[in-house]
Parts: sequence; C-alpha cells; structure tokens
Amino acid sequence: MNNYVIGKEKVEDLYFDLSNPRLANLDISKDSSQEEIIEALWKTMNVEELIMSIMASGYFQNEPVIIIDEDNKKVVIEGNRRLAAVKIILDTVLSEKYTSEISGTGDVDRETLLQIPTMQAESRKDVWRYLGFKHVNGPAKWSSYAKSKYIARVHNEYGESLENIAKQIGDTHQTVRRLFRGLMVLEQAESMGVFERKNKYKEHFSFSHLYTGISYPGMSKFIGLKSNNWEDKNPVHLENKRELGELCLWMFGNKEQNKPPIIQSQNPNLRQLEAVVSNVEALESLRENYDLKTAFELTRPSTSVFQESLIAAKRNLYKTRAVLSIGYNGSPELLEIAREISILSDDLHNDMKKTHDEISQ
Repeated sequence: MNNYVIGKEKVEDLYFDLSNPRLANLDISKDSSQEEIIEALWKTMNVEELIMSIMASGYFQNEPVIIIDEDNKKVVIEGNRRLAAVKIILDTVLSEKYTSEISGTGDVDRETLLQIPTMQAESRKDVWRYLGFKHVNGPAKWSSYAKSKYIARVHNEYGESLENIAKQIGDTHQTVRRLFRGLMVLEQAESMGVFERKNKYKEHFSFSHLYTGISYPGMSKFIGLKSNNWEDKNPVHLENKRELGELCLWMFGNKEQNKPPIIQSQNPNLRQLEAVVSNVEALESLRENYDLKTAFELTRPSTSVFQESLIAAKRNLYKTRAVLSIGYNGSPELLEIAREISILSDDLHNDMKKTHDEISQ
C-alpha cells in the first residue's frame, strides 16, 4: 500500500464490499442488502467466533479494516467479517436474532464499538498486493474460487501479468495460472449457456475440482482446452461446447435436474473421470447411465477386474463361513443360494483349470 490514512469511522457509516472475493461463493448480488450480506456471512464465515472474541476482549485496535470511498460510500474491502460481528453486536434486532445463544453477549461496552479503526486506501488497486499476499497465499486464505476471482480482477482490471501477480503475493506461477484458467473455463461455460452456478447441486462450490481436473491431459483434451495461451479468456474451443457442459455437470451437478455431481472427491474420482473421457465405450456408458463407477470399470483391463472379483468372492465366502453358526437359521432359501454358489464355484474352477491347461501346453 502506497498511500493510506489511519483513523476511525462510525460503524453505521461503513458498508460491506459486494465485490469482495470472499463473497463470491455466496448467493450475493449487486442488489443484496446489508442485512442479507450479514446473514450470508453468519451462515458461512464463522462470524460467531469473532463475536465471542470481541465480547471477551473487546475490539483489537491494531486491526483496522481497510476502506475506500466508492459510490459515495465508505466500503470495507478488507475486514467484512469483523464489520459483520460489530454490526450484529450493536444492532438490537440483529443481536437478538444471531447471538441469543452465545453466552456473555450482554457484557460488552457497546459504546466502545460505535467507531472502529480504519485504514483509508486510495483505491482497490492500491492494496491488491497486500490483500493477495494475505488471502491467496497467507494466513487467512480464501477459497480457491475467491482466489481465482481476485487474481482475475488484478489481471484483467489492473493489467498485471499472471507472473507478476504470483511474485507479488508469494505464490507459485503455476498455481496462479491454474486458478486463472479454471475461472476462465467456468466463465466461458456460463457465457455459452451450458452451466449456471446457481444451479449447482450442493451449496458448497467445489471449484478446486474443476481447475485441478482440467490440468489432467485426458480432461483437457476432452473439452478442447487450448494449450498455447494461459491468459486466454476463452480457453475452450467452441466446438467443444457440449463436452464443457458435460464436465461442469459431472463436477457440480444440477439442482434443477436433480443430478448430484459424480465427482465426490478429487481422489480417486478425478483420475477415474479422466480415464472415462479418454475411452469411447466408457464415455458412452457415463452419458447413458450417469454412473462413474460403472463407466470406470469399462476402462480397466479385464485381468484386473477378474482378479479383484475373484479375491473379493473368496473374502466374502470366508466372512460368511465365519458367521455360519450364529447367522444361519435353517432357512431352505438360503440353503438353495449356497447350493447355487457351490455350482458356480465348481464351474468357475473347471473353466479356469481348462484355460490354465491350454496356456501351459
């Protein structure tokens, strides 16, 4: 930060930052009220912990919020959680709504909270290095989606190269590039009309699945990701519109279609999906059945599937045999199932013996 002024401002004169990357994960729009932002922060950002801290120790005067003058308002561009905590404590209605179950909320001297320390910056651009270091690679990390939004703002609006952004915030160039490209892929999917973030199946936005997944060669090829320019704002070839929409569906699901994402965790689901999209038969199975496990089985060597199935059958038989004395009640139906298993086992052994002998000759 090059130019700033330390002072104090009335809490009632401070406004939340609708452009804050931290809010990018939330259902916040340019038309959201201050009360709606408080509710969103309360639900997702552990504002309760800050309230308890302020109640116990007061507001730390050496932690000013950073503000700028924007649209004739004093907008807090760093410290929105702290602002929410103080506004809740000071407002009787909000305090009753949010803090009724927090012990000790009546002990704080509210007069000392009417004004809080502030640091006045000239512009957002003036503080991007500080905010980037603190939240992209520092102790108060944002989500991956918030990081990507911030990197994109600094790159697109302030004209900083991705390489310089990485140097200034103390992160690796590769990570900054991957985050930026992931966001550009997502925004291209939205502009093409094949994805709407509001329709994601889960409340949590697993953006890291996308920016990590498209770094895999198989998925990169599947969506036609251009490889020659990391700063391309339309990194996916237009003819791969369908595939891009499919990838977003598999990553994030679709609430309107009642389809959950097939990617539940990066390991092993991303590698499984890469194998599927690289195999014609498996890909068609996924498109038809929306079942990653079944589709992935089609990508695996038959020898591996056979070996695992045989070992699993043996394991299950041992497990069943161990509980026979306490689990079998004399049911003739279960006895018939055991007979069928015995026949299948004999047939399997005979067929395997025949194959073994033929190969050994």
